[in-house]
Order: sequence, then C-alpha cells, then structure tokens
Amino acid sequence: MTGLSRSWLGILGAATLLALAALALDPRARALLRDAPAADETTLAAVRDHRGPLLWLDARPAADFARGHIPEALPLNPDDWDQQIVAIIAVWQPGTRVIVYCDDRACGSSRAVADKLRREYQFDDVVILHGGWTAWQKAVGP
Repeated sequence: MTGLSRSWLGILGAATLLALAALALDPRARALLRDAPAADETTLAAVRDHRGPLLWLDARPAADFARGHIPEALPLNPDDWDQQIVAIIAVWQPGTRVIVYCDDRACGSSRAVADKLRREYQFDDVVILHGGWTAWQKAVGP
C-alpha cells in the first residue's frame, strides 16, 4: 500500500469517526434510531397509505378497550383470547391486513397476539402498530 493510499484511508476513517460521533451526540438522531419501527411494526403513516382491507385489533385489557379504542377495532387480548377469537375469525378474510396494538412500545400484549395469530391461525399479514394507542392518541386525539 502506498503512502498516498494510507493517507486517504486515514482521512476516510477520521471522517467516518467524526460522522458517527456527530450522530451519537445529536439528540434528534438518537431519538430516530431508538424509536425506529421493528420489522413487524407499521406506522400510522404507512397505515394511511395502505390500499386494501384493514382489521384493527386492540390487545389491551377489556377495561382499557371500554374506555376508548381505535374506531372499528375489535378486542383481542391474551387474557380473554378464547372468547374474543371467535369474533375475529368471523370477520377476518384472506388479504386483510391485521394491525394489532396495545398501549405503547413497552406493552408486550400486541406482540403476543400478533405472534399467536401468525403461528396458530396462519394469518399472513399481521403487523403491530408502532407506538400503539399512545401514538394513535397523539396523532388523532382522544
């Protein structure tokens, strides 16, 4: 390797380190990286752009669902699964995107419901609403 090649590699390496440092120090960039949707999540913006039928499922406890939920959402939570799944199967059609949500990203119920629908019921288009009910309320209001 020539001296010139090493110099360019050094400059490129230093520039990369400076860019990474700037990214790590910028609070806006950290928030974006920390709050990026997972592979099996969708955002409200993506839902608005979706063309085709949707089925909203609320994985929160029954009391929370009774206090408020996304319009047209049906309840389906792990505690009341056996009673609630019957209504879901009755309305679900192949080709329908199923969007499951609970309170927010820290809530694990939506992931449990989505995983069970995929694994045990072979629902092929099931996603989790990134940010859940909290994201909905911020975007749409109570």
